[in-house]
Amino acid sequence: MEAFRQRIFEAQIAASSLAVYRNIIKDPIVKAFTEVLDLSLKDASVLDLISKYHDFYSRLVEKSESCLEPAIGDIWKNHLLDLILADENSFSLQCEKTGIDGVGHDLTILVQRDLTWLRKLYDFDFSAFVSYIKQSFVEAFVDLPEMYAVNRNAAFPYPESYFREKYRVKQWMDNSLQWNRDIEVLAKFYRENGCGMFARFWAFKWVNGESDGELIGISRPDPITLNDLIGYEEQKQQVLRNTRQFVLGFGANNMLLYGDRGTGKSSTIKALVHEFGDQGLRMVEVTKDQLMNLPHIIAKFKGRPYRFIIFVDDLSFEEHETEYKFLKAVLEGSLEPAPENVLIYATSNRRHLIREYHSDKAMDEARNMDTLQEKLSLADRFGITVVYTSPDQEEYLNIVRGLAKSKGIDMDEEQLQQLALKWELWHNSRSGRTAKQFIEDLLGRLKST
Repeated sequence: MEAFRQRIFEAQIAASSLAVYRNIIKDPIVKAFTEVLDLSLKDASVLDLISKYHDFYSRLVEKSESCLEPAIGDIWKNHLLDLILADENSFSLQCEKTGIDGVGHDLTILVQRDLTWLRKLYDFDFSAFVSYIKQSFVEAFVDLPEMYAVNRNAAFPYPESYFREKYRVKQWMDNSLQWNRDIEVLAKFYRENGCGMFARFWAFKWVNGESDGELIGISRPDPITLNDLIGYEEQKQQVLRNTRQFVLGFGANNMLLYGDRGTGKSSTIKALVHEFGDQGLRMVEVTKDQLMNLPHIIAKFKGRPYRFIIFVDDLSFEEHETEYKFLKAVLEGSLEPAPENVLIYATSNRRHLIREYHSDKAMDEARNMDTLQEKLSLADRFGITVVYTSPDQEEYLNIVRGLAKSKGIDMDEEQLQQLALKWELWHNSRSGRTAKQFIEDLLGRLKST
């Protein structure tokens, strides 16, 4: 019994001694675990200890059962491995940029020390802990659950390449008894896959908060790919060429995609996530009313080896809206140059993004000219403008035929065309979106009969 008290104390020391991986002890589940350790060595009431242990255990179970990726070991071990591989710290961030070669000697020593402590936490014997508690509180009935193994044969979630490699490293860590001797394995993982949220997700949205707001990863981004977009080949190639240059670290421009509704502007940009995500491209969707947060958003990308596209969909401004000034400031730059790893891609149904009114022309000449120039200059700040126009009838039918083929619809071509033209007439619209809606409806009708 006294020997196990010593092991509990050693676990306390291990958690308290983390330096580089100190973020791990801030995790709510790990924090609850250390509180259980503290109570078990104090003159605490049995009810307080049991309550705290079940709080820790329930948090761990909830986290484990909501996880969709394949797991290693028991629920405690799997959680700890997830924290280690996701942690953003001085070591993982440096490895992300340079690999192990860029890590200094002193930092290496600290990491090795931390990994020794983390392995002690990883090996904590919960069955012995439960037995210790039951012996310590013999005056009361103590029913404490023990850790259970994770039996989850789940498919690798999106992005599969990251989670597959993560699983491989978790297997290695589970089998290795001395993590401190093989930190090159961790360094290689961070270098090739990154760390933190930018490793786990390829697409993000900005959510306003009480202060600055935060980035939220999108686990299942729109599955649209460029191959799904029929037509507009020239426009797609313009977007592809600029984005490829950007991802490779060459010169590239902010882009404005404007034109008729339903022509595939937004879909073209969304598809870039799947095209270049495995090459380090990350996309952040920002709404018009969040443009004032652009400096805060861009600050989060500083020093990271990824390439970020800030995506603003359906961009346009009314006379009274001033958010465009924040966008203009970012596009223009200031004394501090814009980060070379950030571009802005926007879509709009307007060529001139700020609506003009006849009242503008009623102002005195000097003021009128200044106002017009400010409004017109916003669109000019985008280095590349790509125009999407509504397709003619033959282009529309080509899109329909292409979508029908991709969905496996086997129908007489003349009948397909007649139905597509009727659908277009009913909806008073000829666009890629109209064609997609027609095919979805047709597919549903064919499958339901």
